[in-house]
Amino acid sequence: MVYSGKIYETDGAAPVAVHEAEAVRPLAPIPHAPSLRIFRSDLQPESLSDDPEEPRFFYGNPMCLVGASQLITYPDFVDALGFLPMVAAVLVGDAYQIDIQDADDLILGITMLNMLVAKERERTELRIGAMGSSHDIGAAIGPVITTPDELEDSVLDASVGKRYSLSTVARVNGVERLRGNLADLPFTFAQAISAASQTCTLKSGDIIALGPVVTNPGSPVLLDPGDEVQLAIENLGAISLKLTLLQ
Repeated sequence: MVYSGKIYETDGAAPVAVHEAEAVRPLAPIPHAPSLRIFRSDLQPESLSDDPEEPRFFYGNPMCLVGASQLITYPDFVDALGFLPMVAAVLVGDAYQIDIQDADDLILGITMLNMLVAKERERTELRIGAMGSSHDIGAAIGPVITTPDELEDSVLDASVGKRYSLSTVARVNGVERLRGNLADLPFTFAQAISAASQTCTLKSGDIIALGPVVTNPGSPVLLDPGDEVQLAIENLGAISLKLTLLQ
């Protein structure tokens, strides 16, 4: 966790040490998340505008998460590889059927998550209505978890949970390709957490991811072996991953 410019290391519950930021090379801040729920705003039903308290999600694979600046092998079965930039909340407690107005209290901290996506498999899964292996290649999370009190100055509105105004940018090989703002997401973390808790008890350490957090008005940005993709979100830092060929 990051607070007042310092990195706080924990064992998941108890504090372990405090580090200066420049002395740390972070791994995944949540190495063994119980679950990963992905709320993609670009895949929500049209009726969402009539019922914004019920955004839809699908499950990702928490075992595909890696830390910042890691190498991920470019899959040999993929013809078109894209990425899904997201903002993610890590939960600090258990909850079942929690109200939207109480849901923000479950958030331990907020971080970034950038997931690789096999675009041709994604198209097939969209046709059959079930997401799976297209989102199972790898995802960078981190670099740290930022506590919500560090983001209070960025809260735009709190009527249905905190909506943050934080600029976002995605770069490939150092060149800006996409830009956006968290304020443009159609629902808040509180709405997503409440919706997820209606059918299953949420657990401490669960990850709730919202995205995409950048605007993509045209064709998707595709990646090649050797490319490095970076996601930066105001006040959360930046996270990158690099694609390498299987040796």
